[in-house]
Amino acid sequence: MDSVPEKWSWKHSFLYLSFIYAILYLFHIHIAHKLLLGNEPVRVKRSPDLPLRFRHDGTFKILQVADMHYGNGLMTRCRDVLETEFEHCTDLNTTRFLERMIRAERPDFIAFTGDNIFGPSSADAAESLFGAFRPAIESGLPWAAVLGNHDQESTMTREELMSFISLMDYSVSQTYPSAEDSFFHAKGSMVTNIDGFGNYNIEVHGAQSSHLANSSILNLFFLDSGDRAVVQGIRTYGWIKESQLKWLEGVARRFQVTR
Repeated sequence: MDSVPEKWSWKHSFLYLSFIYAILYLFHIHIAHKLLLGNEPVRVKRSPDLPLRFRHDGTFKILQVADMHYGNGLMTRCRDVLETEFEHCTDLNTTRFLERMIRAERPDFIAFTGDNIFGPSSADAAESLFGAFRPAIESGLPWAAVLGNHDQESTMTREELMSFISLMDYSVSQTYPSAEDSFFHAKGSMVTNIDGFGNYNIEVHGAQSSHLANSSILNLFFLDSGDRAVVQGIRTYGWIKESQLKWLEGVARRFQVTR
């Protein structure tokens, strides 16, 4: 009579061990490898054709986008709209509007000039940046951005934001100016002794096959105007600093000398 419970106990143990083995096997196949650093395939940033150039008809169209205040996409409601519009208005309205503008205007370049995301409404700065810039990325057009006073109020510092933006597809943004724009730094390095993050120069050359094809005939200067500051006990907005102006003057002198 004692053999029956022992038999069932052996069967239960076998089934239990088989179940544990199956769980470990599935974990190893589907999950464990994803936890290893460096396992994910390397994805190369998609870059636009550089340098930027004028069209053969002598035009270069820039679409400027400011103060999107992007938050959490569908979950973020619009502000300052009619009560009847509030329920149906979200960040996605901004996305659709930008998509329409890109299709209608067919710009050569898109410039985002601050407050791209709205920190208090953004639970994850990286996700909000992807949402804000998605129409530009999907268009495949070159684009660049600087920060406003609200961008850093989420989960990234201003330096982290600009570094992240510079690595996004088709972005020509920079965290620091290139040393090629300065007389005082070694070629190939970056200028870091300057206030702010997102100070840089973008050159636009003449049309391909023209006599100005190898010359910059338009320079787009992006400057970090800061976020917040306290002056004599009064909280106010930031401003462009002396170090930034000196860099700008240095770049201008270089073009006067070399062009």
